[in-house]
Amino acid sequence: MNASDMLDYALGRLEGPDRDQAEREIADDPALAEALDRLGRAVHQLLDDGDAKATLEPPEGLALLTIAQVDEARRLRRRTMLDFMPASVPFRWTDLAVAAGILLASLLTLVPAVRCSKMRMDQAGCGLNLRQLGVSLAQYAIQHHHFPYAPPDHPDAASGCFAILLRDQGLLTDPATLDCPCNGMHARAAGLPSVNTLCELQHKSPGCVSRVLRCDYAYNLGCRDGSGHPRAIPARLSTSLPLLADQPPHEGFRILEGNSPNHGERGQNVLYSDGHVRWHSTRYVGPQDDDLFLNARHRPEPGDSIQDAVLVPSHFPFVR
Repeated sequence: MNASDMLDYALGRLEGPDRDQAEREIADDPALAEALDRLGRAVHQLLDDGDAKATLEPPEGLALLTIAQVDEARRLRRRTMLDFMPASVPFRWTDLAVAAGILLASLLTLVPAVRCSKMRMDQAGCGLNLRQLGVSLAQYAIQHHHFPYAPPDHPDAASGCFAILLRDQGLLTDPATLDCPCNGMHARAAGLPSVNTLCELQHKSPGCVSRVLRCDYAYNLGCRDGSGHPRAIPARLSTSLPLLADQPPHEGFRILEGNSPNHGERGQNVLYSDGHVRWHSTRYVGPQDDDLFLNARHRPEPGDSIQDAVLVPSHFPFVR
């Protein structure tokens, strides 16, 4: 008989064959009978509620004794900071001024953080534009063995005609890529003129080219060959050959000092011919090119070599 059967027997819950079997085991085992006897007495004591009609009265003075012990415990308890605080705090202008100062300090910290976050987002969006344009330029270079350049019959075409050439080849799929997110102006490829129309406008009214050919990025003017003749940048992948960048500060056809205004003169994104984009906080891009926007002779003209990259705004001509 296991413990569960013993408890069922003591509680009288065994019936029929189970009870007969239990009684035979008890008759054969005196120790089991003694254990069941002790268990039965213990169970019945637990179940005995005494006289149900009897009324239990609490000891005399129990309520007063309880109150006295609660008061004593309260007196002996260590006092905390909350015990010294008044139930209600009176309004004071000083407290309001302190709260206003805290709020103002928080706002002064938050506003620059939000502005800085937006600048980083715009910078990243600009880099994405350049990478997309880099894909189009690479496709053009594969087809023509060089990057976009002035047509032979219009050698003095504006450098921004690279966008027209990409569009004419069906490679400028998203006109918004010509627009840097930071300046709020939006270029539209559908409004780009033809190369012939652009060149006619250059000769009649050079100052209008920038309004017709809206592009926030500066393009590589190419370089001069061994004979000094300007030529296009050949199709080659390089981590040090800039193709496009945020346009430099300029006035008319003169390049000014400083970084690109696209990003508040903090620096410029630069696209290289291998397709990667790098952020430069100065115009220095390498030991062989100390100014991204001027050639070695400090002019906005084709470089003396392919390492002497010169990137100019879209209305600047390839050759003057």
